[in-house]
Amino acid sequence: MRFVCPPLEGVGGGFLKNLFSKLQVIAFFCLLLIFSSCNFNAVVDTNQSIENNQWLYTNPAKADFEIKDVAKSYQVNFKLRINTDYRYSNLFVLATFKDAKSRKRTRYQFKLAKEDGQWLGKGSGDLYTYTFPLLKNHRFADTGKYHIEIEQNMRDNPLLGISDIGIEVK
Repeated sequence: MRFVCPPLEGVGGGFLKNLFSKLQVIAFFCLLLIFSSCNFNAVVDTNQSIENNQWLYTNPAKADFEIKDVAKSYQVNFKLRINTDYRYSNLFVLATFKDAKSRKRTRYQFKLAKEDGQWLGKGSGDLYTYTFPLLKNHRFADTGKYHIEIEQNMRDNPLLGISDIGIEVK
């Protein structure tokens, strides 16, 4: 006895071809989404959750990284996620940049909300995400290891409503 499979051109075969084509398209878009979310230019990309959404002075965002090419320009960003428990329309931070030869400390102010209280970050509901540039098109003087720390510099300690902080160098 011999079993013969019907050709794919029939009613069921067209359905299978169409389904296979749709699955290929879905797989392609999934791969595209995965690769577009990866930051291949990042030298370092840190994230840390803030316990109980209460950012203490003694709990700065930290990042260690190495610069191998001083001919390239880099961007250093501070990443922040807040919730609606945050009471202010701005945020002050102190950023400390260290290398083998020097240490530089700079105070930054970031605007988080409009005058009417509407949050400027990306998000909705009770979580909003921000990315603030600390250094743009920056050329590091020397190759080698670098360290960045960013601490909150507000009057409140702990500072309520801070969910996550991080540093990105790309």
